[in-house]
Amino acid sequence: MKNICIDLTNIVPGKGGAGGGIATYGKELILGIDELLKYNEDLRASVKVTVLLNTNTYKNLELKYLETNYFNVNNQNLLSRMYWLQVRLPNFLKKQKIDLLHRIVSEMPIIKVCKYVVTVHDFMFELYLERPEYLKYLEVKDRIKFQILNALLSNAIQTSDLIITNSKTTSSDVVSRFASVESKTSSILLGYSQSNSFQNATNSNPIDGVIRFGVVAAFHPHKGHRQVIKLAKRMIELGYENSFMFYFRGSPVYHEYYDEIKEEIANVGIERYFSFEKYDPAITLADIYNNYSVTVLLSDYEGFGLPVIESQAFGRPVICSEIPVFKEILGDSAIFLDKNPTDQDIVKLMTDLKKPELIDILVEKGKQNAKEYTWSKTCQNTMEEYFNLLSQD
Repeated sequence: MKNICIDLTNIVPGKGGAGGGIATYGKELILGIDELLKYNEDLRASVKVTVLLNTNTYKNLELKYLETNYFNVNNQNLLSRMYWLQVRLPNFLKKQKIDLLHRIVSEMPIIKVCKYVVTVHDFMFELYLERPEYLKYLEVKDRIKFQILNALLSNAIQTSDLIITNSKTTSSDVVSRFASVESKTSSILLGYSQSNSFQNATNSNPIDGVIRFGVVAAFHPHKGHRQVIKLAKRMIELGYENSFMFYFRGSPVYHEYYDEIKEEIANVGIERYFSFEKYDPAITLADIYNNYSVTVLLSDYEGFGLPVIESQAFGRPVICSEIPVFKEILGDSAIFLDKNPTDQDIVKLMTDLKKPELIDILVEKGKQNAKEYTWSKTCQNTMEEYFNLLSQD
């Protein structure tokens, strides 16, 4: 029997949306693997899967076939985080005779104890360190932390036996930086929680009077909130002042940035066009997306962008930026908006959003596209990669 360990001690779900993309991925990964073990007796006889969780995290998950272990790891404290990674975790792996370790945060122990699998979601640390418009939001201690985490990401990519990415775009980014790892890089796409999607989605799309634009994104500077404000200002100037509302839903991760966004909206006198959605622990994905007519995500950079797929699953059209990963995962099922849209672009957008036949086509394309992204596929493909790697012994 092979011993597999999935380390989720880095994951502490946030208070925005569904808890953040990586937290959602971690939860769905272990739930899906537990489900695979439930229905496959041969699989249960050949593998033992242990999950490491942070104290008081995911306490409500019903995992019947995975062994769970809880550890108190203070991820906000870099020393505590590194002590777990370089000392406590390797000792646990040795003691439990683990054959394969999978971490969904891109940090790996320097000591090679077993086969390592790492999920690389993006190159966000590098992005923030290189771009002055993002760097300004990092205090000196945070810049040092980002430099260390970026170095750990580089180490994890080079020392892992398998690198999982969530898109071909990110795989290309990995290979462009580390050409030697191409043969051990695999794209496994993310999914959405189908259990509460179509059956809980409002059937008709509510684009009738005021268009309700939902911006489902934590307040990170790269998420495009300023692009949304620029778009709203121009929409008003073009005569659409009574036609729309924007709803910002996401954790105020970067508080200075969050305050600047609110201040910028106030300074130009357009507060009545924006609503900042508060966290509700009881809210579901259906509650979130059924509240909007359209989902907007104008990010400068993403590793995947789970909200756009979730939105499509709930029958909501998507308007997004023209970044490579959105082009990859959405194809022709979304409306792509230039970073500096012309007046003609905006007029066309607002005109098209009032055409039921066009919206129906977009909604149907979106639902068909979303069907390609399921957590069951994610988990099945991940398990296959585990066994492919373990079979190389």
